[in-house]
Amino acid sequence: MPRGRAMKNPNGYGSVVKLSGNRRKPFEVRVNTRMDERYYPVYDVLGRFPTREDGMIALAEYNKNPYSIADREMTFSQLYEKFYRNKYEYSGKTYSRSSMDCTKSAYGYCSALYDQTYSRLRADDFRCILSQMNKNGKPLSHALQEHIKNLFTQMDKYALQNDIIEKGYASFAAITVAEDDAPGVPFTADELEALWSNKDVPWVDSILIYIYSGWRMSELIRMPSENIDLEAGTFKGGLKTAASKNRIVPIHSKIRGFVEHRLMINHGILFALNGRPISTSTYTKLFKQVLKDIGISTYHTTHDCRHTFTSLLDSAGVNQVCIDRLIGHASASITTRTYTHKTLEELRQAVEMI
Repeated sequence: MPRGRAMKNPNGYGSVVKLSGNRRKPFEVRVNTRMDERYYPVYDVLGRFPTREDGMIALAEYNKNPYSIADREMTFSQLYEKFYRNKYEYSGKTYSRSSMDCTKSAYGYCSALYDQTYSRLRADDFRCILSQMNKNGKPLSHALQEHIKNLFTQMDKYALQNDIIEKGYASFAAITVAEDDAPGVPFTADELEALWSNKDVPWVDSILIYIYSGWRMSELIRMPSENIDLEAGTFKGGLKTAASKNRIVPIHSKIRGFVEHRLMINHGILFALNGRPISTSTYTKLFKQVLKDIGISTYHTTHDCRHTFTSLLDSAGVNQVCIDRLIGHASASITTRTYTHKTLEELRQAVEMI
């Protein structure tokens, strides 16, 4: 063989070709991946390398476990489209509208990654998304970061299963803010009395439903009607942690009439405005206006209803295990998430102690 001439590789193995000109990485690795309409082999470029030896090593690694080179060049947006269709359209599983909305919402915060090649993303790229500021100049909430991190984890898993990446880096990106169930400002006894005295004022009943059930705002607004069982007297839902999802909360007797009335007039939708499900942003505005209208001047957020529920349970002497189950917090004392008839009755008794 003439000096400087590379040994010919086996058919279908691929080749390392030296490009002309003065290049920093002159050796191009080519892999035959398909045939054209004339049945001639068509190659894809695996990469370019500074030496022939580097190129041969890369080619050998590729042939150990061949993959679609085109897929390795897939952008974040292209991978998201494939992942979304595979999960929600082709898997055969049924997902709630809230699950799909959460996925779409999380994707909306990832615009900085849309055009980047997914296989080249690293932990810092994912961290930058989680650490971005919202339109008010504040960090994204813990709950929102959880949704985004969950999207990254699922996309990484899909990419690994389909040989689009060799290693998932999303798991190294940590949520940047603390759990947003930090102490809030529970409604006082006088404020609760003001709410009950004005229960016929539009939307006051919704605040009482939140206070006597402990749901996060988005959990109850997005809860499917089939998860509200009036016969059994229970809510079922949850959107955040494993302990929070699919939890059951008995409907307190004080708010049962409100729930029944709302489901009836809204044709199965608990919180509706003009016949359509209300958004969290619209509800937040209504919440603040209603408190102002009935004379409650203390600044409260919708999350304070959840804190009030916890506070009322604690003041009534409910044990911590029941409180954890009702609000969806993990508890070391809970060894199973299965709700037997006995445990459901215990939760019902706990709620009725308020």
